[in-house]
Amino acid sequence: MLISHCHVQATGFGAEVATNPAAGTLAELRRILQQVGADKAVVFAPFQPQLEAQIEPNEWLLSELPHYPEFIGFAAVDPKREDAADALFSLIARGLRGAKVHPPVFRTALDDPATEPFWAACAQMHLPVHLHTGVHGWYLRRYMPILLDDICTTYPDVRIIIDHMGGIAFFDQALAVVHDNENAFVGLTQLSGRAKQYALSGDRRRLLLDTVGADRIIYGFDYPWNADNLAALRHDIQWIESWGLSEDDTAKILGGNMERLLADVKPPS
Repeated sequence: MLISHCHVQATGFGAEVATNPAAGTLAELRRILQQVGADKAVVFAPFQPQLEAQIEPNEWLLSELPHYPEFIGFAAVDPKREDAADALFSLIARGLRGAKVHPPVFRTALDDPATEPFWAACAQMHLPVHLHTGVHGWYLRRYMPILLDDICTTYPDVRIIIDHMGGIAFFDQALAVVHDNENAFVGLTQLSGRAKQYALSGDRRRLLLDTVGADRIIYGFDYPWNADNLAALRHDIQWIESWGLSEDDTAKILGGNMERLLADVKPPS
């Protein structure tokens, strides 16, 4: 089992840090994975510099990964940076395997022409890209899920994981993008009901299974943004297992599809 969509940093953070100071760290994530029998996890570089020395987030993650062989690192790079493509090529060459993009946190519009070299680099390397969708402050029109259609169509070798599927507010836009693009994937993150703005109704779940299928659904944990991360992960696994899918389809959602995308990554030589 490979658990995707895990935010990590050097010190504790997240929804349960007041009662569990280790929440959000790599060591705590390892403990949680062991409790549920998961083998691997995709972890995102932080968005902010780490520790007193202000270590660059991607450099910090690269330095930590040798101590945690079960973790697969994704770069956090603002796509509008002038050097975004070069930075991404370097980070993937050194061992990271994908990217995390959070438009409202980065204050980066999905249709900003400055992002084009970043997306071209992602396409060249066949990178999986976890991308936040759903209401999260800033200007909604700058990161509405429908804008991903242009990216997916222009760069068919990018694999976009639409995290949260736009939430309740933009679910239909996210679904349209997935229907229109084989390189778009359902990011099944925080959809099991804890976060009401993202909760997936039974009708919408059946719609995803009937019109998209298990081959393009990827579960995301959203660690450590859960009041009790271990209980949340157990709940989500049980939720997916309750859908009545075949063992093979359940395994695809709980890591198999991500494994397939990772196997297709083409690091620069």
